[in-house]
Amino acid sequence: MMASHDSNSRRGYLGRLLILTIGGGALGCSILTALSCDFIGVENVVVTDNAFSDAPYLKTISLFYFSSAANDSCEQYGAQLFHSNFNEWFTTGQIASLAAPALGLIGWILVLSELLISRCRFNGSFVLQNALFMAAFTLQCCTFLLLGQTQFCFYDKMFHCTWEIGSILSIASASMFYVCSILLCCLSRPNPFQNHHDDRDETGYEDDKV
Repeated sequence: MMASHDSNSRRGYLGRLLILTIGGGALGCSILTALSCDFIGVENVVVTDNAFSDAPYLKTISLFYFSSAANDSCEQYGAQLFHSNFNEWFTTGQIASLAAPALGLIGWILVLSELLISRCRFNGSFVLQNALFMAAFTLQCCTFLLLGQTQFCFYDKMFHCTWEIGSILSIASASMFYVCSILLCCLSRPNPFQNHHDDRDETGYEDDKV
């Protein structure tokens, strides 16, 4: 029985380490998505907007940055979030790109703290972790709502944009957040390290008594 318990605990530790590794990758890709300059490539679209006053001929656009056809430098939009002239779809995508890594980080910290400290495990902690990773997955998918600013890609009844590194990172991040949620459901939960050591000491004490 003890051997079976130790084997399950070992698998549980490895599973949580796998979740932490994949979750860390998801967080990194999510942050890089928000910081990227090239989410989608456009075909020299001319935009008359204060946000692009210095470079109206666009080459790539992202959630908070863009590059112009005149040069390859990455520039920040002249107006951000609620002060911009973008429509609600683009603004929602920007907010989602900030909220996704925030919720994912909270879920990642909860998994780590529950693994290390027994007091961090409480009724419903598993459900909370799963909900946070699923919310991060959903919000990361919402970064593609920037396509709702149809003047960038949809005109002449055709799609004129190309997928760039930012969109690939966003897909990778969303996929890894989803995998973390699935692994939380499928893998056994290990005892916290603190409890594991306490149980081992207590077992040794009982063996001595016998």
